Amino acid sequence: LLSEIKFPFCFRTLPRRAMGACFSVSVGPSCVAVLGATGQQGGAVVRALIAKGVSIVAITRNPSSDKAKVLAGLPKVEVRKADLDDQRSLEAAFSGCDGAFVVANFWEGMDPNKEMKQYENCANALKSVSGMKHIVMSTLEETATHPKMADAKVLLNHPTGGMKVPHFDAKNRSHAFFKGLPVTFLYTSCFVENFTSFFSLNQQADGSYQFTLPLGDGPIAWTILEDVGKMTAGIFERPGMIGETVGSASLHCSAAQLAAHISKATNKTVTYQCVPWKTFAAFGFPGADELAQMFKFFTDNQAEFLAIRDLKRCQELGGPLGDPVTTFKALSLKYA
Repeated sequence: LLSEIKFPFCFRTLPRRAMGACFSVSVGPSCVAVLGATGQQGGAVVRALIAKGVSIVAITRNPSSDKAKVLAGLPKVEVRKADLDDQRSLEAAFSGCDGAFVVANFWEGMDPNKEMKQYENCANALKSVSGMKHIVMSTLEETATHPKMADAKVLLNHPTGGMKVPHFDAKNRSHAFFKGLPVTFLYTSCFVENFTSFFSLNQQADGSYQFTLPLGDGPIAWTILEDVGKMTAGIFERPGMIGETVGSASLHCSAAQLAAHISKATNKTVTYQCVPWKTFAAFGFPGADELAQMFKFFTDNQAEFLAIRDLKRCQELGGPLGDPVTTFKALSLKYA
């Protein structure tokens, strides 16, 4: 369906070791279970933790996949099978770990009820693990009760209250499941890697390219995946961050500035077309109204959104932040 409309979105056991052999060179967990290890966020976390000498349990539904086999060949990595819908499989996968990175994939099914149940399964499984030192949960803000979202529609009536951006609200309301656990909540932001999948560069009659989003003229937070991995690794080194909420970002820039970065990286002329969020919502592809209201939350709540994703703090956690031009050069961008 979406491929037929010219629009920039398309939907789509550790070996037994002697005591002390599982060791990190830094303060924090020595053996971290990573959910979504073959995915984008989880994969970035795996790479960052390996660089710090931390042992990894890479959790995936399909250990026979090519990506899982690559992980299994890396030093200090063992792949274990588990399913977010199966709490008992998660309990087995978490066994022996003293850290965990928790992420679910809303866009696989776009069902906030299922996503919340998956986070509940994770939290319950983690509560069964003795010696758990630190958990990092990838998450997002609550939007429905935010005053800047008063004119946005309730898109889902839910027992916990109406949801205006369900993939934000479901994550945030899942925090309650982690009560009593040593958790840090990591607010992510829009990934520049989305230009390989969700966002496309549409060719114009003059040979230039354009992407269309309701992002106004001001800056929003963008994250390079490798940076969110490094920030997560930095959080695990800081037990004092247990109980805190922190945001991730690699840069703050406008969509027009991002188009300039893409132009420089690709040697093509790339421009940004701004549309109002209500116009975007009316485009009619699956999830259009939710994404429109997400972008509204970014822009109408700009100061608060950027403040929690403070670049100085991000650099303190993860080290030097990635360069967008270099990143775009390395990506297989989506053209239409």
